[in-house]
Amino acid sequence: MKKALKYILLLTGFFYLSGCELDIIPSDALTGDQIQNTSDGLISLVNGCYAQFKDLPDENNSNNWYLRQYYHLSDFASDDIVCGYKTEDDLVNSFRYNDRTSEKSNINSFWEVSYKVIYGANVAIQMADEKGSDEMTNQLKGECYFLRAFATHSLVRLFAKPYSAANASEPGVILRESSTDGAPKARATLDETYDYIVSSLKTAAGLMSEYTPESRNTKGYATKYSAWAMLSRVFLYRGEYEACITYADSVINSGQYTLEPAASYPDYFAQAKGSPETIWCINFTQTDDKKEASVASMIYNGASCWGEEGASPSLLSEMGFGTDLMDVDQRWSYVNTSSPGSLNGVTIYYVRKFSGQDGLPTLSSPVMFRLAEVYLNRAEALAKSGETADAIADLNEIRTNRMIVPEGGDLNDYLYDATRDGITNDNILDFVLKERRIELAFEAHRIFDILRNGKDLVRNYWGFHLYGYNGLPSGSEPGLDEDGAVIPAGDPSMIYPIPSGEISTNKLCVPNN
Repeated sequence: MKKALKYILLLTGFFYLSGCELDIIPSDALTGDQIQNTSDGLISLVNGCYAQFKDLPDENNSNNWYLRQYYHLSDFASDDIVCGYKTEDDLVNSFRYNDRTSEKSNINSFWEVSYKVIYGANVAIQMADEKGSDEMTNQLKGECYFLRAFATHSLVRLFAKPYSAANASEPGVILRESSTDGAPKARATLDETYDYIVSSLKTAAGLMSEYTPESRNTKGYATKYSAWAMLSRVFLYRGEYEACITYADSVINSGQYTLEPAASYPDYFAQAKGSPETIWCINFTQTDDKKEASVASMIYNGASCWGEEGASPSLLSEMGFGTDLMDVDQRWSYVNTSSPGSLNGVTIYYVRKFSGQDGLPTLSSPVMFRLAEVYLNRAEALAKSGETADAIADLNEIRTNRMIVPEGGDLNDYLYDATRDGITNDNILDFVLKERRIELAFEAHRIFDILRNGKDLVRNYWGFHLYGYNGLPSGSEPGLDEDGAVIPAGDPSMIYPIPSGEISTNKLCVPNN
């Protein structure tokens, strides 16, 4: 009874966490009776942590839920999406770097919900520790270590400088290591932050079996393979390429996943929950459909959609706009080029990567990890290790599963060839980053590829990312001198400000410069 009371208090109160008072009860979390009388208490708590990714933290503001901000804060900040309307929604500050301030509601909401996930995971870890060690308890405990690593890495990507040897001592984010670790606290260094993430993921992988318990063996729950996939991502970001390759190998060689073939790839994202390519997705049902506040709503033109943003001219050019690739490469199936919209002088090529589940325009189960990314993580690590031929092989493995060649054509014409394409150790990274951009477009990767590799962000096209744009283009392109067209590598504005809700209540937390 004392243990039950402890968890009831933990989960029904308000806690001074990460500088904010956070109600951490998820929509499908446990009740006091479940804790005391059934074996489902831990399961319910862990499922509640997953629910934070899709629940509305504030019923009075349907826009500020985790996944909407996860994609907007990243993709809208990149050169993959163009903005056709200067909305009053705070999402516009992702496009307009000079407009970012610590008071913006989307920044504060994402930060707060991220720490809700971390806190809930830490409570569940404590509960699992006291339950003992059995297969299901270890699986659930491993999932929680994974979730807190995922939420922490998502924070450090947005709110801290990219990892490098030179930046290792720069501020990362606040680390919450247990359910009682909620007092005001300074930001850890980037090195400490990445150590925490890696340690959490290795612990997760060690706890979860390669033979996932049947009730958790769905794409909607993390597994040992999810932890390995994320370790390949994290080690790539940290510049530890041998480790990245090792964990990518573990996933690729496991036999658990296969790339979606070209013939079915146009339906992949609508059916991600059942695809052999998906490693982990956030499981949505029709009752979870956010409609006007969905991830899809801003970039698609179906029912309940705003359709104010779309694929950028820069991305379309990389994909081969105007060439036969538009018919051959099935990744074009996610961009509407046949009937684009027009808004304030901007051509809107609608995107449907978050549409089509159950035939609904605003419903999908967003994919957080899939096999194609793991191949691309390995390809980038190989490219940076001087293993050009192996990097090309990984790129071609993906392209083989994305092309439908017309009768009489030759697939090899659409694959990379070092001799024909002039690929060398000096330029292989350019080919890898291009393929990452095309394959992972709109999946919250592009801006971090730019940051991680020290590239300028170039957006030489019309849209409201330009600070002086008035909806009337004055030529084919604005030019590189237009304010907002180029954000130089290393510019401090590329990192989001630490939210005001944290700064105002946690005097130990330093802001970003």
